[in-house]
Amino acid sequence: MRLHELQSSNGSTRAELAYSSVEEAVEALKRGDPVCVLDATDREGETDMFFPATSIHAPDLRQLRTQAGGELYIAVGREVAEAFGLPFAGEALSKAEGDFPVLSGMAKKNGNMCQGSCSVGLSLDHRATHTGAPDNERSYTCRRLAELAQEALDAGPGMVASNAAALGEEFHVPGHIFMCTEHSGGLTTRQGHTELAVALARAAELTPVMVGCVMLSNTGDDYGALSAVNANAWARENGVPYLDGSLIAEALGLAAGP
Repeated sequence: MRLHELQSSNGSTRAELAYSSVEEAVEALKRGDPVCVLDATDREGETDMFFPATSIHAPDLRQLRTQAGGELYIAVGREVAEAFGLPFAGEALSKAEGDFPVLSGMAKKNGNMCQGSCSVGLSLDHRATHTGAPDNERSYTCRRLAELAQEALDAGPGMVASNAAALGEEFHVPGHIFMCTEHSGGLTTRQGHTELAVALARAAELTPVMVGCVMLSNTGDDYGALSAVNANAWARENGVPYLDGSLIAEALGLAAGP
């Protein structure tokens, strides 16, 4: 575990963050345990908690909901999106602008949030769920998506049509949990939580599908994201590995993008 000094937002004090190693994070993910990832203090500056989708169950989903607190999402590797032919949400909506002109005026502009490029994809539920919202149902949606993703990857290239058909048989859109797709260049072009999470999954030799949730503040008059200092303290108290984007990129030999 290494220490890093973080300048506070008002510039008056400095606090130490204790970073875990990528090896510690990999071992945690292999056990099905969570990891916490800070993208960068000069980027979003937010910490997301992740579980591997391959082994996530209702108690894990509850932990994300109650101890992280933000909106849940599924980070998927670019190879998974390509195997199914999954679009980014912006791409899908732009195709519908002819029928729904309001979408044209609402289109995301490059640089609006998401640090210039947005990873948000479609939202979905498994067809076997009732409402799709409870922890047991959302965890099943995530876990089954990861299982189907691995089946698609094992099938090899040139199987997009059959993979997409299999996905449609089990899942419907829209749903209660949205996907975020890794940028085509991975960490070399974008250092978002999506890219960082799936990079860790690959390092752990897991299916590159992770379930994430931004950590939010639950105290006082602070209604924003949990500060890196407080997220780091929570992780240390609960024995959860805590890493940042540059550490992950450096350890995996990948040059980090914006």
